[in-house]
Amino acid sequence: MRQYLKVASLTILCFATYFLSLPVSAADSKEPLIVKVRAFRGTAASTDDAKEYKYQVLKLILEKTEKTDGPFRIQAPQQELPQARDFEMVKQGYVDVILTVTSPERERELHPIRIPFEKGLYGYHIFIINESDQPKFSAVRTLDDLRKLWAGLNEIWPENKIFRANGLNVVATAGYRELFHMLKERRFDYFPRTAWEPWRELRDMNIPGLVAEKDLLVYYPAPGYIFTSKENLKLADRLERGLRMAIEDGSLDKVFYNNIYMKEALELGNMKNRRLFKLEADPLSPETPLNDKRLWYTP
Repeated sequence: MRQYLKVASLTILCFATYFLSLPVSAADSKEPLIVKVRAFRGTAASTDDAKEYKYQVLKLILEKTEKTDGPFRIQAPQQELPQARDFEMVKQGYVDVILTVTSPERERELHPIRIPFEKGLYGYHIFIINESDQPKFSAVRTLDDLRKLWAGLNEIWPENKIFRANGLNVVATAGYRELFHMLKERRFDYFPRTAWEPWRELRDMNIPGLVAEKDLLVYYPAPGYIFTSKENLKLADRLERGLRMAIEDGSLDKVFYNNIYMKEALELGNMKNRRLFKLEADPLSPETPLNDKRLWYTP
């Protein structure tokens, strides 16, 4: 019996030694990385994060590096904060990541990953208008015609500065949802929206008489970047590696063209048949990958 126990003990010890000697993956050895983001908000009172394009992109690129960098969990607050506070919270480390349109100011204050996660769609603008005003917009043939009308924008959005610099009239406010009601009250003529936004916003806001304008498209180069704080470069490195992997294997394009909101916008936007007006904007960083055609959507 003693001999049997000795053999059994040695067998267990051998198995234990074998399993302990196996390589341990990063995913098995680490606690999940908590990635805090701004709310995936829109005009809806509540949203399903899993359907949001920005959430899908962030999840995808973190999954690409899960084997090497470990597990993760995306944490998004439900409450909405003023957009200006979002950037401060990234700088101070309360939020880890923000996915938004770039600007020279944002690139100075935060660390940009200079790859357009939305294929440059932030640069294309379709208007929300009062339905009865469509003939007025159908009559717009030149930029000077558009300059006779008034846009409504948030005062901190990059569009505000760009539209004004191109001689376009702007009514600016600190709000976001308020702009829909101000448009309905005809305090301005049109509300420029990023090309993928009008239809879901109109559906969510449900304000009778507001529609997506049918004929015009305004464009200036404005890629959407993933930003971290300048101190959070380890996370930035992981995100950039994952994003590049998703581009190389085609999975980023798959998410882009299959996201329900992007798909809807590309179909309803009919961008290739609109009259295009190009605006001048601040020069993009020399590091902007303008020559990599894979990264950009062209109507």
